[in-house]
Amino acid sequence: MDSGSQEMRRLAYLDALGVDTYVSRGQLPGAAPTRRLAIVPPVQPAGRPESSGQPAAPPMPRPNAGQAARSSQPDSAAGVTAVTPAASVDVPRFSLTAIQAGNWLWVEELAGMPLTTEQVQLVKSMAGALGHAEGSVKSALGQPQVQQFDWPMHSNQQLDQGEASARAAVAGFIGRKLEESGCRGLVMMGGGSAQRVSDLGFPSVKIESSAELLQRPDLKPAVWRALRALVTAA
Repeated sequence: MDSGSQEMRRLAYLDALGVDTYVSRGQLPGAAPTRRLAIVPPVQPAGRPESSGQPAAPPMPRPNAGQAARSSQPDSAAGVTAVTPAASVDVPRFSLTAIQAGNWLWVEELAGMPLTTEQVQLVKSMAGALGHAEGSVKSALGQPQVQQFDWPMHSNQQLDQGEASARAAVAGFIGRKLEESGCRGLVMMGGGSAQRVSDLGFPSVKIESSAELLQRPDLKPAVWRALRALVTAA
């Protein structure tokens, strides 16, 4: 069998399989010479009926491998159980004020009210008294530095705003203030601040809030004894 017959048989097999064949119009540069046939008669393979002269129906599109693999899988909407959203976490809402006065950092939770000038002045007076007790008059000089911490810090509901995250954020804020200011320790004023601030390894004491001390001056002797004990222990 000559090469022309072999080529026509190959084309007939490809046509029976539904594979389209193409021949370039011109010689491609760098490619092997394209074999061309002057006449390619339609060859009917065995078992294939003769053409009736009517135009052949277009071949049905054949799905590729990716489509076949996807069609063999069950419907994801029917096989997957709907996931219910997680229960919303209670978000604590509070504000802390950190006052750097003397050699100590004074922390108090603001009960829905802004910090007043009288409260800052009271903290400054207590820090000055502690400075004299420590033998460091210089520590009582200067205006106290006040900074406020608010939780939640953002309104992004995609991030955790629960109690554990709040305690971690407060610990980072207070720890950073202690390191940057070089304070010897921490004075937690009021029960709210004592609950918000974790043990950071610094000397600390819990006393009444400045708002309570302004309303009840009879609490000051007990507060002063607690502060003196803190200075002695530190």
